[in-house]
Amino acid sequence: MTSHILVEGGGTRTRAALVTAAGVREAIHEGGPSNPAAYGVHRAANRIASLARSVLAGRPAQKTALYAGLAGAADAAVQKELARRIGEMVGLKSVFICPDLHAMLQGNTENEDAILVIAGTGAAVLAGNQEGKLIKIGGWGTVLGDEGSAYGVAVAGLRAAARAEDGLAPPTALVDSLSRGAELPDFASFASWIGQASKRDIAALAPVVIATAEEGDAQALKMVQKEASHLALRVRAAHEQGALSEKAKLLQYGGLLEGSTLFRQFFHEALTPLPFLEKTFCTRRGLDAVAALTKLESCPLWGYCWTGEERSEKQSLLPETERRDSGKALDELSPEDIVERMQEADREAVEAVGDAGDSIAAVIAHAGQCLQAGGRLIYVGAGTSGRLGVLDASECPPTFGVSPHRVVGLIAGGDRALRDSVEGAEDDFEEGAKEVAALQPDARDFVIGIAASGTTAYVAGALDTAEKAGAKTAFITSSLSSPIPSHYPIVLNTGPEVLTGSTRLKAGTAAKLVLNRISTGAMARAGLIYKGRMIGMAPANKKLRQRAIRIVSELSDTSSDESRKALEESGDSIAVAVIMLVKKMSASEAQALLEEQGGRLRDVLQA
Repeated sequence: MTSHILVEGGGTRTRAALVTAAGVREAIHEGGPSNPAAYGVHRAANRIASLARSVLAGRPAQKTALYAGLAGAADAAVQKELARRIGEMVGLKSVFICPDLHAMLQGNTENEDAILVIAGTGAAVLAGNQEGKLIKIGGWGTVLGDEGSAYGVAVAGLRAAARAEDGLAPPTALVDSLSRGAELPDFASFASWIGQASKRDIAALAPVVIATAEEGDAQALKMVQKEASHLALRVRAAHEQGALSEKAKLLQYGGLLEGSTLFRQFFHEALTPLPFLEKTFCTRRGLDAVAALTKLESCPLWGYCWTGEERSEKQSLLPETERRDSGKALDELSPEDIVERMQEADREAVEAVGDAGDSIAAVIAHAGQCLQAGGRLIYVGAGTSGRLGVLDASECPPTFGVSPHRVVGLIAGGDRALRDSVEGAEDDFEEGAKEVAALQPDARDFVIGIAASGTTAYVAGALDTAEKAGAKTAFITSSLSSPIPSHYPIVLNTGPEVLTGSTRLKAGTAAKLVLNRISTGAMARAGLIYKGRMIGMAPANKKLRQRAIRIVSELSDTSSDESRKALEESGDSIAVAVIMLVKKMSASEAQALLEEQGGRLRDVLQA
């Protein structure tokens, strides 16, 4: 049995877990949405690839298969492109993609006639017979129709209230209850609120409509019953079109069906033409349902399976960072066009960082733990990547008050490489290994490699030595198929540069943004930021001293004069000065209390 990754995703979140070759399911990792219809194939692929790398945790992917059940993945072309991208980005053995409905039906039936009805934010019905034929009805979304869903109930309630306000329908308590539910001053405010609200925002009002119906409001009751009838009508159509037997099961799933007795009652009443249906709830859900896909003996028509044998030829050609940008060459553009072109490239860099958000968050969490445990952040890179690491490391002591030994930057070629190019330094695996070994890393430390191309030998040597010493590693790269392993990969899909091969541009910008997030986030997690202020900042000049006084004054709610005096008595420690003023104690007492709480001002003030 090979290992495999299970993925379930939709418009709100994505979850992934690794199942080892021994059949053991490991910790679940969660991230943001991955609905390709709503967010595009590019973002969905990046999200899933990021989670896949996280669950693999540095283990080889070549023998791992991925199975995903995703909302918005019904289109065959979307399935094919999504599977290919994920497979090539992670280097997997195979990738199977199908709609979440199909995964749920597959997971809760065993070659029997069944109808799956889902009524949550959206609604859809999927029927399958013993021959494997599938019929899907509904699930058209907001414009084409999402009747029988929480969104549908909310919209029906809002429209009933609007008609009542216009005097076109009987009065209803929905006018007031919906306004309160949306925290609006009056119903007229919905006119502007709707323009800014998402489908989920609107669907969140469904419980208000149902609660109003349960209190006996005639219009609310009518709307809930109407939506339940719409859902039942789709079930009846699915049973007929699928030519299902009288032994068919009705599998119910979703917050509306499971959370509202009233809605479910109306739904069952509308199913009286099918009294023989065995009604039950789905027992296998989420990743458990997706797990059933691993037992498929062949690829069904409703899914797509990509294999490593189909790996695109581009994988063996130039790396992403060396490919030519498809636009017009920079030297053929006007100054104004150059500015606009590079502005667009910068936007792409920011989007690439956003797409890798889950991976970055995992690195921040571990980096914060390392700092709290007394460990170090060690950046390793060559060229632009190395300079960015050294820059971020050098900014941490004055910004956060940490020792220069707590955040270290190593660059291939040494300090001379900060200004001059040191030929061949980045190709020296042994030198990277040697320089990290000299720092004597251990399990408390976190070594973060940076290499836009994904092939820098100096970085590979450094990470290899760090891992052997027991330290966790991270790797920031713009290569979708880098061979360098790490525990926490951050892959930035920045694509070709506007100046071919010049990774100081998009790739460098993206890497700098990631480093900003890591160091700042880690310091926040370690307690070196309080209420958004730099409480570890060293007031080394007039400007910074005035800033320090303002911070102390704001956090302690005291005057500038009191704050200035406390800061002087504390030895220029913002945190100690704040404790002195808030707790009414001496500098030595405040210092002892801060040390007792591991340097975390928040814990001192909340104790």
